[in-house]
Amino acid sequence: MTDLPGIVRLRDRREALTLHTILSAARRLFAANGYARTPIRTIAKEAGVSPQTIYAHFGSKAGVLAGLVDLMDEEAGFPDLMAEAAELTDPVELLGLLARASRQVRERCGDIVAMLASGAAVDPQIAATQAEGARRNRLGVQMVIDRVHRAGHPVDPRATDIAVALMSAGVHDSLVTDSGWSYDDYQAWLTRTLVATLLR
Repeated sequence: MTDLPGIVRLRDRREALTLHTILSAARRLFAANGYARTPIRTIAKEAGVSPQTIYAHFGSKAGVLAGLVDLMDEEAGFPDLMAEAAELTDPVELLGLLARASRQVRERCGDIVAMLASGAAVDPQIAATQAEGARRNRLGVQMVIDRVHRAGHPVDPRATDIAVALMSAGVHDSLVTDSGWSYDDYQAWLTRTLVATLLR
């Protein structure tokens, strides 16, 4: 018997919920115990699934961490930010969007960024996942810079390199974690600095 469309949609929703439950459990446990000290069976128990379910969906513990990168994109609001960027032409608003993206990643998903960094130190597969995340971040920045340029606003030839450096975890940590800046202060400073540095 062929599946009815409603049954297929229900199955897809159930599967998406299972994946989200696994990733949320892994995120909590990695943050509490560290990546290296969190076995798959503990994630499975926390998520209320069997270890085989996790292996079937993610392949390995490193695959679970890779899944957190996609969760990070969703929680940081990247799809909405990219849709917003497509509607903008003002260079200050576009660069402000980059500052907001950087803030939302650090504020909403800083734990995932830290997990990737610690996991990359012990697992080459996670290092590759971290590198892929950095590549995707750079492509997003490049897209916004290209949009500024196409709107007729001259930018520094190395604008993407500069923006990626200013939006890095090290700059954020120095200002917010070490110096006690609020996220509002950080976002406002980053917007001003991107505008002053990148626009000619």
